[in-house]
Amino acid sequence: MTGRQAQDPADDGAKAPADVSEAVERALSTAATAWNRADQGLEEHVSPIQLRAVEALARHGEVNLRGLAADLDVIPSSASRLCDRLEAAGLLVRENARSDRREIVLRLSARGEELFAMLTLRRRAVVARALAQMSPGSRARLLDGLIEFGRALERGEIAAPSERRRWMA
Repeated sequence: MTGRQAQDPADDGAKAPADVSEAVERALSTAATAWNRADQGLEEHVSPIQLRAVEALARHGEVNLRGLAADLDVIPSSASRLCDRLEAAGLLVRENARSDRREIVLRLSARGEELFAMLTLRRRAVVARALAQMSPGSRARLLDGLIEFGRALERGEIAAPSERRRWMA
């Protein structure tokens, strides 16, 4: 094994060069920058953590405060303040849970759903422009690779929560 290759435990003896990790890192960084640019210029002015909360609420439909805090990897009091700001902006609704009237659930308001829909359209347009510059074969290989990459990430821990918490919320 050379210094530029590392054994991939999920690949039955196949070797993964370090430059693959570097290329993925570079591509993800560039994609994140393009993704964030799509967020700019939205009619609603929302911070990155607020956008993450909107995305989490869109994913869950309804969630309680603890669930949202866990999803964002922040403490509940930070999530509560974040929800106060989203509610004041008209993007979030708090309601009593149907199953337990003592529990409060959070969901996107109609305005929050519109913001998420617009954000999704803008982000997909960024991705579509990049994909249009690729050959059909490259797009097919990218799709296969991304599906497998996503599954690998789902099986493992992406980042230690203690590391993320330092720079969030």
